[in-house]
Formats: sequence, structure tokens, C-alpha cells
Amino acid sequence: MRLNFSFRRLSLRAKLISDYLVILGIGGLATSLLGSWIVSSTIMMQPHRAVDHDLAVARSLYDQKLETVEQTVQLVAPGTIIQQHLQQHLAAGKGSSLSAYLDSIRKDNRLDFLTLTDPKGHVSPQVSEPHGAISDISSSGVVRAALSGKVAAATEILSAEILHNTDPLLASRAYLPSGESPRTDAPAPDKTAGPSGLVMIASAPVVGTDGRIVGALYGGILLNQNFEIVDRIWKVLFQGDRLDNQDIGVVTIFQDDMRVSTTVKTTGSVRWVGTPSPAEVREDVLEQGRSFRGRMLAAGDWYVSAYAPLRNYEGRIIGMLAVGRLERAYTSTRNRVILSFFGIATIGFILILGVTYREIGKVMLPVGKMVAATQNIAAGRFDQEVQSSPQQGEIALLADSFNTMLKSLRQMRGDLEEWGRTLEEKVKQRSEELFAMQARVAQSERLASLGILAAGVAHEINNPLGAIMALTGLTLEELKENDPNRENLQEVVRQSERCRDIVKGLLQFSRHSKVNPELADLNKILQDTLSLVTKQAQFLNITVATNYDPQLPPVMANKSELEEVFMNILINAVQAMQERGTITITTRHSVPDNSVEVLITDTGCGVPPDKIDQLFHPFFTTKESGQGTGLGLSIAYGIITSHHGSISVESEVGKGSTFKIRLPIASAVATGRLS
Repeated sequence: MRLNFSFRRLSLRAKLISDYLVILGIGGLATSLLGSWIVSSTIMMQPHRAVDHDLAVARSLYDQKLETVEQTVQLVAPGTIIQQHLQQHLAAGKGSSLSAYLDSIRKDNRLDFLTLTDPKGHVSPQVSEPHGAISDISSSGVVRAALSGKVAAATEILSAEILHNTDPLLASRAYLPSGESPRTDAPAPDKTAGPSGLVMIASAPVVGTDGRIVGALYGGILLNQNFEIVDRIWKVLFQGDRLDNQDIGVVTIFQDDMRVSTTVKTTGSVRWVGTPSPAEVREDVLEQGRSFRGRMLAAGDWYVSAYAPLRNYEGRIIGMLAVGRLERAYTSTRNRVILSFFGIATIGFILILGVTYREIGKVMLPVGKMVAATQNIAAGRFDQEVQSSPQQGEIALLADSFNTMLKSLRQMRGDLEEWGRTLEEKVKQRSEELFAMQARVAQSERLASLGILAAGVAHEINNPLGAIMALTGLTLEELKENDPNRENLQEVVRQSERCRDIVKGLLQFSRHSKVNPELADLNKILQDTLSLVTKQAQFLNITVATNYDPQLPPVMANKSELEEVFMNILINAVQAMQERGTITITTRHSVPDNSVEVLITDTGCGVPPDKIDQLFHPFFTTKESGQGTGLGLSIAYGIITSHHGSISVESEVGKGSTFKIRLPIASAVATGRLS
């Protein structure tokens, strides 16, 4: 309250300035936030576009390297030197000269291995394997393609056995350190117990002098802990760009989901190999075969990265090629631009504040004179008038309006004096209306007490009424069929039963009986009710048409009470049609309201519009005297309400009526989502 009072005591100048600053601040803040979002989106879109381009370039360089290996093997395989050396090897049973020749070619072309197989894909130890073991490399799709006469190249995974028998150093390189602190001096496992390795491999057929394929020449590069390829791609893409002594981009090759070669470094110059890729990357790239782009955490820094699958000769995904750009390189630029943007906006805001204060001061000078005049008027001096000149524009118009208002005040004071004289008469009139209202409230209270008394009387009547019915029934049993008193006693029984029904209805209406709900099928309840009432004589000329929703969900309800509701409505419909016409019953599911609806339509006489609102009131009936108690629909209303539902009626005189019952479905009751 003190804050509000202080604000009211501010001068008009201060209020105008504060309001203007609020509007300007909100607009400026909204504009700044929108501009910052646009700038941020534009800048942060650049690394995503860049990594897509980087990945395409990296894949091209990777494929070029694989093509180089393929060209080397393709040029060497058909040469006469290979055939001569191979013939000498087959004749002499020694492979030292052939091994030396292949080793020289391997070193010249910077390959990790280059060797021959026989037509079955077995690598002879005399040719290239120094440990005397025989390896079967026919499982490689590239070698199988060469033995069938094709030149092939692809990325493959070679087993630990083949790597070890080819060169123990290769098996040592294939062994990757694990964890967050990789080690480059980790020892390789003994013999064939080590891991497999990811290789670029190419193979070409070796044709003998008779034109038959006598073997296959294959060679390649082991990618595990081979950083030449990733470093070359990194230099082409990023040209040594750094941020705070950190590489701005990274290149990584994965075997399955494990880093085998990367430019990411941790402490010093240690490469971050032997670590797995994130789970979302494995799912998209390795399992689904799609490219992936997103933010990834590597060695403590966030990168905008792109991944593409590496496939072997048969097309199976065996690894990934990934590039990434340091997100911090772009976020730092974004932050500088946004800070500059907000700095310029702040300076502009201060300048606008100074200009606004000066201009509003000029405008408010004449208004101050008007304030002094109003203070004199507040003291009771209504002879004050404000002088103005036409040059003041809107201020002059305001002064004229002020003078006009002053004249109106003088007139209003005279009117108030006149109203004071008539106030007493008006107060007397209002008092009489208040007394009448109190009388109506007292009458309502008496009616409420009468209802309670009626319920008690009805309860007390039950016992003597039961005795009358019992004794009359016993007397009827003892009378002969032709006794003249028999008809009178039967009339006593009928009227007693009618009294019993009236008392029962009155008690049910006055009580709030506890509902024991259970899962209920409204279609079945309706059908069971029809099977009971349609057997009665008054339904002989009634046609009942049903349109049940077969997918109607269940409700939580007391089945017997719902049967009573439907029976009351159906009997009322028959009586309204004078036992001749059509009743249509429809059930449907109202999805937006989480409820089911039952519509019972008759072709009866209808209900006048002025009586529809009274249909559910107790003891109200449109039937002739003696044909109804007026409790059926009021009891139905109470039952439906206790089930958290609603009942309504639409009627047209001469055409019929439609009763609509709506109940919540069981799932809505269980979760509390009642519409």
C-alpha cells in the first residue's frame, strides 16, 4: 500500500517518464532478445554447415588414400617381376627374394603390409610371414574378389591372427589403450590373443603365364594408431587454425564404435584413442547406417561433429569417419557480437532518456499552473477558472474542458442538495424491499423444514402401510372368488401399493444412498432393461430401435440404479406416446469430454418449453392426476448426479422428446480427469 501511495504522489512528469521508459524498456528488451536470437542462430548455424562440408572433404581424402593403395596393388600385381619371383618361389620352395621385392615396394609406397596368397586365399609363410604360420585371408571380401579376377579395395577388419602373423608390430598397434588417460606404450597381447584391426586394404589377381589366376596380391594400411591419414585431413580442412593454443578442428576414425585414430589430444601430445563413441551416434550411424550431426563432448570440450559410416567390401558397417569443430570458437564470437549489441542498445537507451526528460519538462510547464487552480477548487472555491491561449494547442483545449467541468460541478452541487431531500423516501422504499426479501427467505426455510418433516412422516407411514397390505392380502386369500367384498379389498391393495411407491420415492429422493460402483457396460444395461420392460402390455405397440456403439468404453456405476433410471425414462416415453410410437436408443463415445452418452428419443406429445426446467423437480408431473407421483425423473436425476454425470432433455411439442444422459468413462474416474 505504501508503494502504491508513493506512486500516486509522483508528479505527472515522473509518471510520463516512467511509463515511457517501461514501454521503451520492454520494446528494447524484446528487440534485443530477438536480435540476439537471430545473431546467435546465424552464427551457430555456421559450424553445422561447416562440418557437413568438412565431412564431405574428409571422406574424399579418405577415399583418395584408399584409391592410392588400390592403384599401387593394381600396378604391381600384373607385373612380370611378380610372376618371375612367384615361379622361382614355387620352383625353389623359398620366398626370400620375393619377400624382399614385396618389402621394397611396401616401403616405397608407405604401406603397412604387402603379400601374396595362393588361389585358395592362404598366405604362404615363405613369401611374407616370418614366423612360419599359415594364415587364411579368404574371409576378406576384397581378397575373395581378387581371386575371382577383380581388383578391389575397401576398409576391412583383419583378425588378430592375421595381423600377428603378418607383422607382430601390427598386432601391437591394433591393441588400443582404454579409459580417459590413453597410453601409447601399451604392450600388445601374445600371439593371436589381441584385438582385430581396421585396415585400408586393396587386392588384385595375379595371373600366371597360362592365363589362370595363381594367387592374389593384397596390401594396405593399418589405421589403428596410424595418425598420418587423420593429420593429413586435418591440415587440409583446418590449416592449423587454433584457439587459445587448442586445435579448432578434429578428425577421428572409428573401428566399430572405438576411436582407433584421431587428432584429439588430452595432456601433452597423447592421442585420445581407445575411447567409445556416444550412444546416440552408435545407434544412428552403426545400427541405422545414417550420417549424424550434433554436439559431442570429447576430451573435456564440446564439438559440433558429423559422423559417416565406413563399410567393408560387402557393405557391412564396420566403423565411422568423423570430423568436428570446436564449438567454443563460434560461441566466443557469438558472445562478443551479442555483448556489443546490448552495449549499443544501452547507450541508445540512455540518450533517449535524456531527450525524453527535456521534452516532457517543456510540455508539463502549463499543466503545473492547472494543478494550482485545482487545489483552490478542492478548497471549495468554485470561482476559479484557468486562463489559456490558443497557441498552447491541446493544453488550451484541456483548460476549456476544465472550465466546462467547473460549471458542471456547480450544477451537480445543486442536484445533490435536491437529492438529499428525496433520500429519506428512497431509503424507506429499499427497507420495504428488504423486509419482503427476508419474508421470502423465511418461507424457503419453512419449506426446507417441511421437506425434512415429510421425509420423517413418510418413514413412519411405511410400517402401518406394510401392515395394511399384509392384513389385506391375508383377508383376500381367505375370501372366495365370488365374494362381493373381494373387489373392494383388491382396490385397497392397489392403492396401498401406490402409497408405498410414493413413500419409497420420497425417501429415495430425501436420502443420499451410497453408490457401490463397478465396471459397467451401458449397452448391456440398456439391453437388460429393455428385456424387462418390453414384456409389459403397454409396450405391445411400441417399436424400439437401438443404435449401440460397439466400441463404447465402460463406466464406473451401480448397474441396478442405472437400470432404474433407464426404466423410468422408457416408461415415461411410453406414457407420453399413449402406448403407440417409436423409441430410439443411441449410445456413443464423446472423446473430448472423456464420457459416454445415452440418447433416448420418443415420438410422444413433447413437453412445453416453460415446463422443461421443472421436469426433474420432485412431485412435478405432466401426467393426469393419479397416473404419476412426479418422483421418477427426480430420482433419475439424483442417481445420475451421484455418478458424476448429467441428464438433460430436449423437447418439441407434438414431435417428441430426447433425454441425454452423460457419464464419465471408467479411466477418467480412475485418474480424476472428469470433464
